[in-house]
Amino acid sequence: MEKKTWIAHYIYAADDGSARTRIRKIQAADYDTAVQFAANDSPAEEFVVSVYPESDDQYLGLVRGAAMRMSGRGSDS
Repeated sequence: MEKKTWIAHYIYAADDGSARTRIRKIQAADYDTAVQFAANDSPAEEFVVSVYPESDDQYLGLVRGAAMRMSGRGSDS
């Protein structure tokens, strides 16, 4: 199976308590493998990560929106 390029976008708290982001490209054959690799390569012990295929489409607000929903401060609508 051919590997695709996936984008992993992390949100995590730095040691000083500030919110940080990290974006990383991952080569993997499928989504599940990309997510597993992203989880094992996280920049912090606690984090939120969004993994999606590399594309020319824009994903503006995708990770922030997911983080807001997870924290109960956002909506799905």
